Amino acid sequence: MSTDLEQRIARLEAREAIRQLVFDYSTAVDDRDFERIAKVFCADSTFGHADGRDTTTGRDAIVEFYRTRTGLMGPTYHYPHSHRIDFTDDDNATGTVLAHAELALEGTTYQVGLRYADTYRREDGAWRFGSRTICFLYFMPLSELINGGLGAPDRKRYPDVGPIAADLPETLATWRAAKGLD
Repeated sequence: MSTDLEQRIARLEAREAIRQLVFDYSTAVDDRDFERIAKVFCADSTFGHADGRDTTTGRDAIVEFYRTRTGLMGPTYHYPHSHRIDFTDDDNATGTVLAHAELALEGTTYQVGLRYADTYRREDGAWRFGSRTICFLYFMPLSELINGGLGAPDRKRYPDVGPIAADLPETLATWRAAKGLD
């Protein structure tokens, strides 16, 4: 009985460590704390967007990506919300984080609705991201979002790329079936 209890407690502690990992990522990006960004990713991590844009592999490359990307931005604020964690074994898990972000970019306030599709791995005794993929519901200037932007299919409106289709929810089989698209 005590072994089962110990395993359950260990799993709860791991779950909490992963939740803190998500917090550390969000605040590290917002604080431009590149040393802490390095600590949240495994040495061989991958990071990228669901559409294949900005895919980066390796801790050092991911840190350099953030140095470059956040160097183009003013203040940012990441809000992780709901978080599901599923363990595959004692040292590996997958997860989905629902989130929002606010970004100052080229003098414009952008609002972002997203999901992170994550893998987590215990490396050197600490939980880290094995991979992190961003799936966008929308990425657009706040003024466009409040003026009907959420209803448009082209909800990714990066400053350097014209409006393009969002990653979610239109690509999901459940969404397509509910809309009679398949």
